[in-house]
Amino acid sequence: MLCGFLIYAISQKVNQQPDLLPVLEKLKYLAVFISCILCTGFVIYIISRISNLKYKGVSLSDEIDALTQQLHHFRSAVDVLVRSKLWVPGLKSYIDEEFGDLNYFMMKEFYKGRSKLAVEYMEENNRYGETEQLYLESKALLLDNPRKSDVTNYSSPRRFSLDILQKWMEHKCGSGLWYYFGYKYSNFKEELDVNRVYERHQEKILDYAVRMDAQRYQDMGFSEELLSRMGEQVSEIIIPKLYNLQKQTIQKLPPAVNFIYILFIVVVIFGLFLPIVSSLFFPAPVYSTIAIAVVVSVVAFIALSLYGFVTAEINQED
Repeated sequence: MLCGFLIYAISQKVNQQPDLLPVLEKLKYLAVFISCILCTGFVIYIISRISNLKYKGVSLSDEIDALTQQLHHFRSAVDVLVRSKLWVPGLKSYIDEEFGDLNYFMMKEFYKGRSKLAVEYMEENNRYGETEQLYLESKALLLDNPRKSDVTNYSSPRRFSLDILQKWMEHKCGSGLWYYFGYKYSNFKEELDVNRVYERHQEKILDYAVRMDAQRYQDMGFSEELLSRMGEQVSEIIIPKLYNLQKQTIQKLPPAVNFIYILFIVVVIFGLFLPIVSSLFFPAPVYSTIAIAVVVSVVAFIALSLYGFVTAEINQED
């Protein structure tokens, strides 16, 4: 509104008093000078904000690496558990052969009707005291892609995708270990007898647990309590925290930076480019009038919104 008013008022004044043209030219050069100062300030602000975002990304990276490593150790323990003799005879072949293309996420989301196999599975009677669900959940923790089901050669990526982290978090993967080996272990003691796990497998799982969190598991032996606590820690702490931190690293530029960049472009075009080009090729008063009006309007806008802008920036930093 101010820009439009200034263009109209200056044009009318110059038309009425042509002797003001030299003053208009001087004001144009002043507008160019002010534009240089504004552009410099905008560039410094944008670079400082981007540098700050990079610094935050680096600091987050160290924490993400530590959590990712913890999750790798947990998944290695789960891999040993999946391949062990823990399970009731026949359970693994039942799942792997009859429902080889089914994964835990499909089973939990059977109501969406995306997988006929999931519906068939839900219509089956529980043959192994519901422990087949724990087996599916354990296999799901070895997946890198929520749309796959094969875990024969599972990998340990440098960074987990947000897709798999979101699925693990959404379905609280890991909490099955707490439920079956902790909260309800007395109900599943026959189906999930930890004494069936070979000693070498027990030692491997315990070693991975200590690597995962030495302070928490150093003085524990292999037992149902160990498996329960590992599952609880992963589902309640590690996976949600890792998901949130990785999501923070995928940042878009803050709205303030985008808006300052728009002001920067406007000032460059109307405060620098237009006056220079018009002086060389189109020496008409209207171009000087537009340049002056735009620069004055931008300065006025900055002056009026500076307090709210600074307050928002401080709150965002907090």
